[in-house]
Amino acid sequence: MRLIIFSDLDGTLLNHDDYSLDAARPVLDRISQARIPLILTTSKTRHEVEQIRDIMAICDPFIVENGGGIYFPLGYRGFKIGRGEEKKGYTLVQLGLPYEQIRCFFISVQHRFGAKGFGDLPLHSIMELTGLPPDRAALANIREFTEPFLMDRDEDISALTQLAGEKGMKITCGGRFHHLMGIDQDKGKAVRTVCEIFYQNLGRDFITVGIGDSENDLPMLQQVDIPVLVPRPVKGYLDIQLPRLIRAVNPGCRGWNEVVGGLLDEL
Repeated sequence: MRLIIFSDLDGTLLNHDDYSLDAARPVLDRISQARIPLILTTSKTRHEVEQIRDIMAICDPFIVENGGGIYFPLGYRGFKIGRGEEKKGYTLVQLGLPYEQIRCFFISVQHRFGAKGFGDLPLHSIMELTGLPPDRAALANIREFTEPFLMDRDEDISALTQLAGEKGMKITCGGRFHHLMGIDQDKGKAVRTVCEIFYQNLGRDFITVGIGDSENDLPMLQQVDIPVLVPRPVKGYLDIQLPRLIRAVNPGCRGWNEVVGGLLDEL
């Protein structure tokens, strides 16, 4: 095993509109058979990712809420993590602030900026905004490290970002929402932490692949050896330039399958 794959979910491995991953099944099977670690790296919550991992039948570590937390299953490949705390059958390496602290700040400023977060929304509103069925929408609302939100006036995001910075927080943009989080977390830092743990336990370097589609994926793409950019259905490609960047031709899981399958053939 000399390859580690880090992948975003929404709009990348999962289609933007229907959340399907069916078109990626052929390559997911190849990854499983080759025992290549597939590290889901997402803005989704732990509970959402657990459900998706069950569907995919994978048991690798995963990164949730834009790098807020890294979950290593207890006993994973005999690894010694050397940091973190035991939680719910995992070793949690926490990079983000607790949700309670994030939410407290959000409540203090939301009326000034016309902002509504997940903590303000009834289940049916989350379903309407995300297109998720009731069970998955409920899982999306069990937050640990971040608050997804919408604003009446997106032009006010700079002022809100400045206020957040004064409280040790920051804002990033995903495919559907802005995300308020701790200033010391992002997908890139989480990817770097995971790579360090793999290296400490296995004592060798790896080729790392990162796959994403949105602004919040950029720190991850900047950390890996081979960044892959998947087009968004309406907006197209994120406007970035990185060494060795590969642009998938198709959006969602179809584009994911084509690019990752090609990389497996080459590597």
